[in-house]
Amino acid sequence: MKQYSNRTSKAQPSFNAVNMGLGLCIACALGVSSMSVNSAEMAFSQVGGAISQARQLTEPASADNKTQMRVAELHQQATLLTGKAQTGPQATREQRMAVHQKAAATSASQQQRALAQQNQVVYYNFSFYDAQTQLFEDYDYDGFYQTFSVTFDADINSSGGEVQADVFAELYLSQNGGPWIHYYSTDVFTLTADSSFDDYEVLTTLANGYQTDHYDVLIDLYEVGYADPVATISSDDLDSLYALPLESADRDAVYVEEVYVEEVHGGALGWSMLSLLGAFAWVRRSFMNKK
Repeated sequence: MKQYSNRTSKAQPSFNAVNMGLGLCIACALGVSSMSVNSAEMAFSQVGGAISQARQLTEPASADNKTQMRVAELHQQATLLTGKAQTGPQATREQRMAVHQKAAATSASQQQRALAQQNQVVYYNFSFYDAQTQLFEDYDYDGFYQTFSVTFDADINSSGGEVQADVFAELYLSQNGGPWIHYYSTDVFTLTADSSFDDYEVLTTLANGYQTDHYDVLIDLYEVGYADPVATISSDDLDSLYALPLESADRDAVYVEEVYVEEVHGGALGWSMLSLLGAFAWVRRSFMNKK
């Protein structure tokens, strides 16, 4: 499989006491962030009519026995937020990249880059090993789903052993070949060389604003503190990210046909009553004639 990377790094050791102090502070902050992702699922995130939750996996996704429970929980959250979910203009990939480029110019980002390089003395780059999708919940049985997951495995390629890096990912959808529209940003998580135990899963329900159509997926991977993606994977690279049949929950309503039945009493009972009434009228007339 191709490796999709566009940055190679070489770390330089730093002996400046001030930088070391700043580096330790940032390391603590990043360490807490990474631990929170590893130990628990992230909170719900609402972007552009899509409700998502994510987590870093410590075991293969196929071994997760709680998937259906998480899908139901996410769907319930999406149902509650459907009326409040954003339906206005959504950010494109170009707009999100511009945001990261601007953020990378700040002093905080420069400090993060210094920290990332501080203990690394080898060249390294990034690539995606794999990315898979899974579809959930099609209530109207039209073949288009409102809930789906994207699970990806990114690696660090180096000759220096167990290299680690703090990264995050931006996820996009493209409707039938249209522009890439942002729908989720992961939290910061840690990659360890080519480990197979740092997969990342994003579970999403499209609450509203998504037409019934086929959607492609693109993932940009960023190293913390850097302006440009360090690796990208999309439907151009994997069939699993191509043409997902999706629609938002407001288009996936179950239609229940209501049948009204009006009962009409007739038959043998009706004719019996008519016969009795007729006989009564005849007797009454005969009695009147005798008078």
